[in-house]
Amino acid sequence: MLAIPAANGIECYMISFRRGDLVIEELRKFLKEKNIDAGVFTSGIGSFDICNLHAITNTDLPPVDKYYNLEGPVEVGSLGGSVAGGEPHIHVVVSDPPNDKVYVGHLEPGSRCCYRVEVGLIVFKGVKTTRVTDEKTGLIDIVEA
Repeated sequence: MLAIPAANGIECYMISFRRGDLVIEELRKFLKEKNIDAGVFTSGIGSFDICNLHAITNTDLPPVDKYYNLEGPVEVGSLGGSVAGGEPHIHVVVSDPPNDKVYVGHLEPGSRCCYRVEVGLIVFKGVKTTRVTDEKTGLIDIVEA
């Protein structure tokens, strides 16, 4: 386990995306403009008309992912994640009402806000992090930069 303290305090944002916004792409711009390196997404709600995500398909190493590209009304039941090295990492629970299915996974670029997507972001001021991939296992971890 690794615990990284936010010794310089925190900063909080409520971020609201509008119809047509690409969520990951807009977050990347926001994080870069604000020079945000590390933080957590506390919660999120909303809807997509395009939702791209991936989920794990095995428990062996290295992990293998399956990708989903959902179109039509997709309702967000839950959204949370982290920011490391200035890059958002978001997991979602979404429902696909027309197909009566629920998906859980990692939100991918190209996911587009249908009506509104709202997320809370807590920024760890002065914390520098990065994600590293373990060559032996293929697992990705957050470490101090």
